[in-house]
Amino acid sequence: MRKLFFLGSIIILLWSCENLETVVDLDIPEHEPVLVLNSILDTDTTVKILISRSIGAFSNQVPSGVHDANVLIYENNIFMDSVMINTDNTIAYYFENSGQYDSISLNYYESNLIPKKNSNYKVEVFHDNYPSISASTYIPDDINVYGIETDTLSFEDRIGFNFSFIDNPDLDNYYRLKLFSSCTKEWEELGETQSYSWEGYVEMMSNDPSFPSGLPWDGYTFVGNRVVFSDALFNGEEKNIRLDISTIGFRYEDCDTIRLQLSVFSSDTYSYYNSLNEHRSKGMLNIFGGEVIPVYSNVQNGLGSLISTNAQIIQIKP
Repeated sequence: MRKLFFLGSIIILLWSCENLETVVDLDIPEHEPVLVLNSILDTDTTVKILISRSIGAFSNQVPSGVHDANVLIYENNIFMDSVMINTDNTIAYYFENSGQYDSISLNYYESNLIPKKNSNYKVEVFHDNYPSISASTYIPDDINVYGIETDTLSFEDRIGFNFSFIDNPDLDNYYRLKLFSSCTKEWEELGETQSYSWEGYVEMMSNDPSFPSGLPWDGYTFVGNRVVFSDALFNGEEKNIRLDISTIGFRYEDCDTIRLQLSVFSSDTYSYYNSLNEHRSKGMLNIFGGEVIPVYSNVQNGLGSLISTNAQIIQIKP
């Protein structure tokens, strides 16, 4: 039996092998809008929070920001600040709407508070027209990285790199690695100096058992410019990570910087990034079907996520 679900018109059409048709009307309840909170608390920057409102799955409305909410932030259960909206700092989020690209203009609620490591944070949001919402997150302590080694001689098309750290045995820890670089190349041509500049993420390759593995490629089980992993295989132990960095498109000597960002975060942040990756890779519904993967939310009585990170930069070059 073949099933075709066409939800846009609130009708499900079932096609059987005998070409019989059954039309089922769905009684979809009216959506009650709730507040949506999104923020990443980072030990390197001040607090910025986006507040918007939800819309129904079958609505033709475009999401919009909420500019008159009362937003409070607490550190270790102590009130720290009333976070105010900055109407001079407008950002645009682009999305596809009925085959056309559209955008949403949003403004951050901003505070001068810089989150601290090894601390708990809670955000409460109040508005007369919506139920009050709240969300909490925890920022772990720093990671002590040592044993940093870089190998630029063994291979022509890649850089070998490894480092170590000790995992905290008292917590379930979660980590993320991101690799990026800034490269400038200059050469003489017809008596003039030519230059080429490139900046962005760089691909890394590894066989680390803690990394999510895919189909083997060129002898590696993981290839990508970022990876999220847990301490499930090395809880409380020394962890050594070995990476090979692809230099296709640039040379090590042409780069101004190559940097590895190592972040540690709590379980809510790990759940968010994992579910977001699953949503992007498996959540695309089409005529062949698909699996709807909800993105993790830790917002009580609302939607969105409050997550946090404690990141440090490891200089591979210089």
